[in-house]
Amino acid sequence: MNSTLNKVLWLVSLTAGFSAVVLFTYFEDLGLLYRVLILVGLMGLSLGVLAQTEFGKNAMKLISDARVEVAKVVWPSRGETTQMTIIVLVMILILALIFWGLDSLLSFLSRFILS
Repeated sequence: MNSTLNKVLWLVSLTAGFSAVVLFTYFEDLGLLYRVLILVGLMGLSLGVLAQTEFGKNAMKLISDARVEVAKVVWPSRGETTQMTIIVLVMILILALIFWGLDSLLSFLSRFILS
């Protein structure tokens, strides 16, 4: 894509996005529904124009590829999730007790040495 066209599309996209926010706050007397419709419409326009840039095309490809990869993931079953959660909680408890004991020991030794 032409570099100049790419820059123009970026400028149009940023202008539409900025205008959406400004108009949303400027028309505070207008009903909320109309303000939200203006906001969503201009943001949609902004994202649509942005999708036509090189960055936007690459981002759309990345999102598409990520969705394909997420579909390949083998998610754990409910039982596996519960089992792993219990293991993590038990390890947290064990480490908390170890750190509590170490803290108590060091406090005792520092009081013994300093007094």
